[in-house]
Amino acid sequence: MVKPAKDKWIAYRRPGGSEGATRLFFLPYAGKGASGYRQLADALGPDVEPVLVQTPGRESRLAEPAVSDLDELVERLADALRGYLDVPFAFFGHSMGSLIAYELAARLERTDPELPGPVGLFVSAETAPQLLERPEVTNDRLSDAEFLADPVRVREGSPLTSDPLFAELMLPTYRADSLLVERYEHRDGQAVRCPISAFVGEFDEVVPPDTVAAWKQRTTGRFRLRLLPSDDNAFFEPESVPLITAAVEGDLRAARG
Repeated sequence: MVKPAKDKWIAYRRPGGSEGATRLFFLPYAGKGASGYRQLADALGPDVEPVLVQTPGRESRLAEPAVSDLDELVERLADALRGYLDVPFAFFGHSMGSLIAYELAARLERTDPELPGPVGLFVSAETAPQLLERPEVTNDRLSDAEFLADPVRVREGSPLTSDPLFAELMLPTYRADSLLVERYEHRDGQAVRCPISAFVGEFDEVVPPDTVAAWKQRTTGRFRLRLLPSDDNAFFEPESVPLITAAVEGDLRAARG
């Protein structure tokens, strides 16, 4: 299958170093672009072909408004990535990216029966969809000042509150991403067929491990939970990267048989 020479949805793609490598798509997390996954992508071995997906509102697509509706974003992603699904593939999502990856996998399994579905789904530091609750007041009803002052939506130390230029550029994207999660409604009974592997910091107080373990209910296949030796920043700790890559490589190897 011929691939487009240049695709705004693909920020980075490293060809696999072995025949039959699994194509692993990384979906963005809140307020971040594809480059946030580069360290992890570069650490993966030759049996994995990492593809960093760039969605509107960040980095090379900063001029485009971020999408605040998950169904719309998933529909656009399904169309954009269709030409890349000609080999065994899987999805990886951190935080908000977990929900995007899950809904994208479910959509492909549900609407494209002739297309082989993903061979794996990797989620990180995100509460299982069925446990998420909508806030009483969604952030589209808040002023920028009210949004920035909310410690749940904007964590202490965020550059949104310390760097005026960063806030000017990125606040609309952060707000759109926050709204995407706040408006999200899980479909009762929905589960994917592909295996799910979940990562969470053992001492994570923002997303407790038991809420991540509940992803087990969202697959009819195998489920694996990996506890990383850190807190809510586990994904970014240098010692966690080799643990994550080893788990991803091992799970994809098992999926290939």
